[in-house]
Amino acid sequence: MIIEHPWKTYAIVAILSALVYYTFLGWRFFLPDIKARMKKSKQPAPRHSEAASAPSIPTRAAHHSEDSVPFSVPSQLEDNEPPVWQNEEMFEKAQGLMAHLSSEIKEAQQKGYSKQDLLLMLEMIIKDYSVLKGTAFQTAVNNCIATECAKYGSIHLSEGETIEVWRKVV
Repeated sequence: MIIEHPWKTYAIVAILSALVYYTFLGWRFFLPDIKARMKKSKQPAPRHSEAASAPSIPTRAAHHSEDSVPFSVPSQLEDNEPPVWQNEEMFEKAQGLMAHLSSEIKEAQQKGYSKQDLLLMLEMIIKDYSVLKGTAFQTAVNNCIATECAKYGSIHLSEGETIEVWRKVV
C-alpha cells in the first residue's frame, strides 16, 4: 500500500496521539485542580453598587447578630489549602528522609546487614516521618529505597516489602 503523503499522515497520527496522551495525563493527575479552577471561574464577581458603597450605620440588632456568628467557615479554609504535594514543609521532610535513607542504606551495605535488619532499620527511620504516610511523597520514598538498594547492595526489596514497612509505622 502506497501512501500519497506519508509525512502528512505521520504528523496527523503523531498530533492525535499526543493529544490523547496529554488529555489522559491532565484527566488523571490534574482533575482536582481543573475542577477547582472551573468552580472558581463560575462564581460571580461581587458587584459594587452605590447602596453597598454608601456608609451605613449599624443598628443594635445587626451588631448583635454579627457577634454571635463565628468568623471562620471550615469549608472555605479547606478549599484555599494547597494540595499536600505542594506543601513546602512536607516536601522538605520527604527530601530529608530520602537523604537519610540513602546514607543509611549505604552504611547497611558496607556493614553487611541482612534483609531483616535492613527492613527493621527502615521501619525505625520511617517512624519519625509518619506524616508522609499515605501521601504522594510515600511513593517517592519507596522509589528512593528501591533505587538505593539496587545501587549499593545485594539486598533488593520488593514493592510489597516497602509497603509493609509503611504499614508497620503507626
